[in-house]
Amino acid sequence: MAKEEKKRKSKSHDKEKKDRKKHKTSSKKAERSAKSESPVIAKTTTTTTYSSFSEIVAQIYLHLAPMWAENSTEGVIEQLNAFLMKFVPQLDGIVLAHSNLEFLTDKGKILYDSPFSHFFVRVKFLVWKPKRGTKLVGRINLQSQDHIGLLIYGTFNASIPSRSIPSDTFEWRASETESEPVAVEAESAKDDDDDEEEEQQQQQPEAVEEKPSQYGEWVNKSTGVPIGGEDGTVEFNVVDIVEANDILTVTGSL
Repeated sequence: MAKEEKKRKSKSHDKEKKDRKKHKTSSKKAERSAKSESPVIAKTTTTTTYSSFSEIVAQIYLHLAPMWAENSTEGVIEQLNAFLMKFVPQLDGIVLAHSNLEFLTDKGKILYDSPFSHFFVRVKFLVWKPKRGTKLVGRINLQSQDHIGLLIYGTFNASIPSRSIPSDTFEWRASETESEPVAVEAESAKDDDDDEEEEQQQQQPEAVEEKPSQYGEWVNKSTGVPIGGEDGTVEFNVVDIVEANDILTVTGSL
């Protein structure tokens, strides 16, 4: 009898130990699930590429908060919008837009003690992902003796260092005098205040006129024409791409 009682107690103890271990494991899983609320890109497939732009179809694992239970589509779009204008490593580029949202399951899963609903969706992303060795076009927004700064599509930064500007073709030409923006004062309004609107227009200064570069500009040695011409547009080769703080900076050469 004593042996049977001892055996029964041992089994009961082992069962309690297993239950505690199982509960502990379940709690850890629930904690990890609650922490990982951001979308996880599980799979990507490039469908179409247009120069530096690509359309990428991705399968994403989402964790949707209970507040979106009655409008899951809006909740998913809210999470996808967090990718916009940011560099996403899994997509290897900056997300510009998303479309063609498709739910891969009819219902989400509630796992362990987490209140979040977990499910997969498929979505198409428009991604800007320039490649080394390709050509891009930018508009000059800054010139110095050290580099030329450009904006690509009016949004993304690019830089051409002086070492990448052919010295046998181009040279830095400094301004003869440091120019200051000049504003021409309009004539004072007449004492006659019959037309108040006309008086206000006369008191306003004319538009400020500035030169392309206050300190100088890069020009062609043989022709003297500034790099970029009148509109400041330059085609350059992509040499390097640096990702920092969710944005891309392109380094180029002429």
